[in-house]
Amino acid sequence: RCLVTAQVTKHLCFSFQPVGRIYSQKLVVFPLDHYTAFAVLQSRIHVPWTWLLSSTMKTDLNYSASDCFETFPFPRPDPRTVIPALESIGEELYTTRAKYMVETNQGLTKTYNAMKDAACEDARILALRTLHEEMDRAVLGAYGWQDIPVPPYCAITDADKEAVQAFEDEVIDRLYVLNAERAREE
Repeated sequence: RCLVTAQVTKHLCFSFQPVGRIYSQKLVVFPLDHYTAFAVLQSRIHVPWTWLLSSTMKTDLNYSASDCFETFPFPRPDPRTVIPALESIGEELYTTRAKYMVETNQGLTKTYNAMKDAACEDARILALRTLHEEMDRAVLGAYGWQDIPVPPYCAITDADKEAVQAFEDEVIDRLYVLNAERAREE
C-alpha cells in the first residue's frame, strides 16, 4: 500500500491505497506504507505547513509535494521511520475514520466537513475530533514539543480560534528552526 492525497482539496486528507493501481495525475502518491507517516502527514503539524508553502486553487489547497512534502521536517529525518506511539494512534484514527465513513456511506470531504462544523454534535464526529487532538499531541511528542498546547480540533469560540492560530504559528516557527538545524548537520 501507499499513502495518497488529492492534489487539489478542501481538506488535506491522506488515505492508504493498494500499490497495484494506476493513479491519476491529480493524486499525490507517497511511497509510505505505515501509520507513523499517516499520523504525521494528517496531523495539524503538517497541515499549516502545506497551507503556507503550497498555492491554492480558488479556496482549495493545491498540494505541492516539492514545496511542502520534500521540505517538511518529519520527527525523524527519514519519513519511513516507524515510531510506535504514532503507529498506534495513527492506526486508531485511520480505522475509526474508515468505520465512520462506511457506516454513513460518505467520503473524506463530507466527513471532514462535519468534523469542522461547530454545530455537529454526532458522538462519532466528537470522537474523531478527540482522536485528532490525541494524534496531534502524539506527533508533537515525537518532536519533543510537549510544551505546545493542542487547541480544539473544531474551533468554536474566539478563544478557540486564537488558540488554533497560536498553535499553528508556534508549530511553523519550530519546523523552520528544525529544518535549519538539520541543514547545518548535513
